[in-house]
Amino acid sequence: MVWSNKVMIVLDKIISIIYLNVLWIIGTILGLGVAGIFPATYALYYLLQDEELFNDFPSFRKLAQTFFCAYKRKFLVINGIGVIYAVILYMLWIDFQLVKGMPVGTAFFYYPLMFFITYILATILYIFPVTVYTVGTFKQKAKAVLLLPLLLPLQTVFSLTFFLVLSMIAYRFSIFLPLFFISTYFVCIDRFIKRELTKKGIIKER
Repeated sequence: MVWSNKVMIVLDKIISIIYLNVLWIIGTILGLGVAGIFPATYALYYLLQDEELFNDFPSFRKLAQTFFCAYKRKFLVINGIGVIYAVILYMLWIDFQLVKGMPVGTAFFYYPLMFFITYILATILYIFPVTVYTVGTFKQKAKAVLLLPLLLPLQTVFSLTFFLVLSMIAYRFSIFLPLFFISTYFVCIDRFIKRELTKKGIIKER
């Protein structure tokens, strides 16, 4: 393969990542921010499982059509899950504030509570691959989402750490946020987590 072809492949990947990031931002805005984050992330993940969409230079129109079809199809369901998480995290935040105000509570409950909050945040990471790559009842998928952070601790820690690293890059270079941040994270995490889940037989690809 000549160097010019390699350059074209790299440019192709960069353009795909930019398209995905722009679509995620549009989806989030259409959901008025909070109500758009989960559907937009699901739709982005849905695009990632269709490798044919990224052959050669991707068509933004084709990507957008597939993205918003997935976005609309799961809008209510995935937002319902988001509401559940919002309630849980809000209750944990209240508990955290109470614990900080109690000398004895801080000593005994601070770190267990922090661990539980981190665990809940980690389960969010697995909502989208489980929803996209598996079939089954809601109960079966919920069980998988809750168990995966415990079954894949190294992958979970890496995924959370990688998010913090990208956040620091976005803070340092503002252009990274609108063009690359979310899509880069999920493209990398999708490849990493999907490979591990397939290898261990924890989930089955469609």
